Amino acid sequence: MFTLSGVDETPTVLVGVRMASQRADVLSPLDAASAALSSVLTIVEVSGGALDQPDPDVLLRRIAELEAESRHLRQAQTISRVGSWYYELGGRALSVSDALLDLYGLDRTIFVGVYAPLDACVHPDDRQPLVAATEQLSSTGEPMSMRYRVLRAADGEQRWFDARGMVDRDAAGTIRGVAGTVADVTELVQAEIDLRLAHTELGHAHSYQQAVITATPDAIHVYDVKSRTISRANRSGQPLIGLTHEMIQVVSGHAVEEYLPIEDLQLLQRTLTAAEALPDGEVLKLRHRVAHDNGQQRWLSRRVTPFARDEDGRVTLVLVISRDVTDVVAVEQQLEHAALHDELTGLPNRRLIRDRLEHSLTRAARGGHIAVLICDLDGFKRINDSHGHHIGDEVLVQASQRLVQATRSADTVARMGGDEFAIVLDIDDHQDAAELAERVATRIAAAIAEPMPAGGFEHRVSISIGIRISADEASAEALLADADAAMYYVKAHGANGHAFFQDSQRPDTYRRGNIERQIRRALVDDAVEAFYQPIVNPVTNALHGVEALLRIRDESGALLNTAQVIEVAEHTGLITALDERMLNLACAQAASWRQRPELSELVLKLNRSVKDITRPGFYRRIRDALADSGLDPNALTLEITETVLLDASAENLADLRALNELGVGLAIDDFGTGYASLRYLAELPITCIKIDRSFTSRLPSDPTSMTLVRATIGLAEQLGINCIVEGVETTTQLGALPEYSRLLIQGFLYARPQPPLLPPAAQILPDGAAGDAHKEPAPHTLIA
Repeated sequence: MFTLSGVDETPTVLVGVRMASQRADVLSPLDAASAALSSVLTIVEVSGGALDQPDPDVLLRRIAELEAESRHLRQAQTISRVGSWYYELGGRALSVSDALLDLYGLDRTIFVGVYAPLDACVHPDDRQPLVAATEQLSSTGEPMSMRYRVLRAADGEQRWFDARGMVDRDAAGTIRGVAGTVADVTELVQAEIDLRLAHTELGHAHSYQQAVITATPDAIHVYDVKSRTISRANRSGQPLIGLTHEMIQVVSGHAVEEYLPIEDLQLLQRTLTAAEALPDGEVLKLRHRVAHDNGQQRWLSRRVTPFARDEDGRVTLVLVISRDVTDVVAVEQQLEHAALHDELTGLPNRRLIRDRLEHSLTRAARGGHIAVLICDLDGFKRINDSHGHHIGDEVLVQASQRLVQATRSADTVARMGGDEFAIVLDIDDHQDAAELAERVATRIAAAIAEPMPAGGFEHRVSISIGIRISADEASAEALLADADAAMYYVKAHGANGHAFFQDSQRPDTYRRGNIERQIRRALVDDAVEAFYQPIVNPVTNALHGVEALLRIRDESGALLNTAQVIEVAEHTGLITALDERMLNLACAQAASWRQRPELSELVLKLNRSVKDITRPGFYRRIRDALADSGLDPNALTLEITETVLLDASAENLADLRALNELGVGLAIDDFGTGYASLRYLAELPITCIKIDRSFTSRLPSDPTSMTLVRATIGLAEQLGINCIVEGVETTTQLGALPEYSRLLIQGFLYARPQPPLLPPAAQILPDGAAGDAHKEPAPHTLIA
């Protein structure tokens, strides 16, 4: 709205305003409209002047030209969304173009040349600034430029307008009117608003990015491909190599290279070169060492990716993000060492010795030989059984140290498992391989023969050594297998010695390998079987329970020797998987049998190995197996040897007590073969003891065995616990036993172990009818 000076009434014009745009395609029509308006004013001025005797033709032509220009002006205003207005001071008349009325949303029929309809459309916040601008125009004559808002009369929509105004003077310079244009610039204002928002968001994003780069522990470098230097770097690079931020910013790539070992430098250079060929978005990763300025060696993990390209698409800058992973590498190295070394002795394990043997064979192919020695301690099981596994472990550690001392620094000593060790000797061409291997074996035997103090005692063991000299076609597996066969040959011929491999020794190695393969196949194919041998009350011939015994068949269906299966399983670590399979199998079968009325009181006896009991989660495994099968805990008795008890920790013994509180019975198997039986009768809630078959087999001819068996049965009777006599095969042996109420019998006299085809009661021969007719079982049916 503006006021024209010198006019009694105050005519007003409402003009919409937006921020001025620099876009030529919008300003040009506005300027064109202003120019056209000036032209009209000129025509009006000429037409309004004093004309003496005007030429009608000229006047008609000028009128036609004026009408054409007016039409062109209207078209230009419509196209460019620009309206025009003029106020004549003398006649106090206001005229506006149709385009302006359209911009304001006003109808021509209600517009009568006054300001009120226009004024009503101006946004209330913009009216006073518009008044000030128009007053300035009328008082000074200086051109006006103004941006303001209009609320259109037709629909209430808010629009932004740019207005321009100027005074119209006559020939004498007197102001006779005021003219102006109004342009709709709403889209341009919105674009400017959007642009400002975008700039603001970009600024926030940049600030966020800078904050992240500053705060991140990663070192971020920009590597210039052409100059081979670091062009930019954040401050996190300082702790990685000890250089200050300022040093990193100016230091050349060659200076930084001084901090890398040569092989790591070459790796980094190859990676940076490869990054130049990468498409955008792809990343190369590497890990390398770097020497910190304080002298420590650190490990860096780097990610490298293209950062900028020239107009030809060639990479000019490479982004390098580095992270200190020294602690991670240390943990990885510890895990790798643990995976490749024996936890007890610290020696390389079976996996690592095979790898080193492969490398030795590669070197030997260029000249020289390899000798492999497999060593097994003689008499070590006796130490474990008599003094416990913790003492046995001390002996193993001393033995491993003596093996290392008896060999050369270039040789490799490894623990294969249990009390078995392997040694790899690298032998030059000029040395006699057999002579050197025999000399080393002799030194080893002498070192192992010396007493080993542990647990207050001096323990003596000897060693059996198998030796295999490499041949041209030898593989690592073949050398180890042949040396192992030679070692077992020594064992079979009195032990405590050494022997070189011969082809005739291979069958035993193949047999052990075949048993391991059959165990693995049975575990995969779910072909592990449980046989059950009844346990009987000899007075009533009533069934008390059954013992579950492991059985595995070969591909032909023949049963493997169970003692050999267990030996190989313990040697290879497969025993834990067999233990778990037997637990679930036997509990499910016993639960099924107990559903029959005549078997509702049946008790399941199940052996547990030392590895199963000492492995974490023993209590949970037993509890879960009972829950999964539905077997009453009172129906399960775990049989544990004295050796197992000796090796058990306080936590393991607590698991046994917790299982007993759950209702599970505990039996000491092979009672009397160790020295700690009475101790555990006092310490643990034992519910049963089993007399070993080695005592039963000598009844009744051996008076000592008779005394021990009768005393043990009497002890169980006094303690109120059951006593099972194993291995009763004849009526003579049965008759040598005292008649106590707690006495139970297990042996071929009543039944052999059988698969669960019939209820166990049906397997029992009534009244011992088989008698002495029971023969010794075939090897593959020996009780485990």
